[in-house]
Amino acid sequence: MEGTENITPNKRTALTIWGVCVSLLLGPSLLVWIVRGAAYAVQCQPGPELCHGMMLGGGLRDALTLAWGISTNTFFLIAVSIAATLAAFTAHRPLLGTLSLLLLPILALVLPMLAVVSSRYGDCSVNNDGIGDCTLWGAQMGMSFHTAASVPDILYALTPFSFALTLMLGLLGWFFARPRVRKPSLHETAHMRRIGEE
Repeated sequence: MEGTENITPNKRTALTIWGVCVSLLLGPSLLVWIVRGAAYAVQCQPGPELCHGMMLGGGLRDALTLAWGISTNTFFLIAVSIAATLAAFTAHRPLLGTLSLLLLPILALVLPMLAVVSSRYGDCSVNNDGIGDCTLWGAQMGMSFHTAASVPDILYALTPFSFALTLMLGLLGWFFARPRVRKPSLHETAHMRRIGEE
């Protein structure tokens, strides 16, 4: 039903706001995976040496720093996720809104963490205390790698709050933001009845 209704300018604006919120939260994580994917594409194994003469480690470090700056700020993460949810509800997309609040905070944290996990190697230390340094593809990764070790703790603290908020706003969304089915007018009803009698 949601896919067949007309998209009015208000709904288009709401969906645009939703897209901006999603891009803001997941864009840096996707940037991390673009750099990591480039290393996969040229078949560079994680290690301290340059990746075929390219210092991909510097790009990955900068992308991770940007991603962590957004995803580890839990207030900002929840606020933007709620904005995305309300925008989806305004566009009468209750399922999209509910999934936004449920998944966006988790994905914004997990995607960069998985990139770090897939880039570790034997001599690369990653820990909560920030002790040691990992050199990857010609660049020292510093806290951009160590921050990944704190993600499980952040998720442990954030997930119950996020689930409770999702349940509350999700129920409100289903009641108030469902797509409205237009009832046929008396003229249309009479016309359909006349067709049925023929």
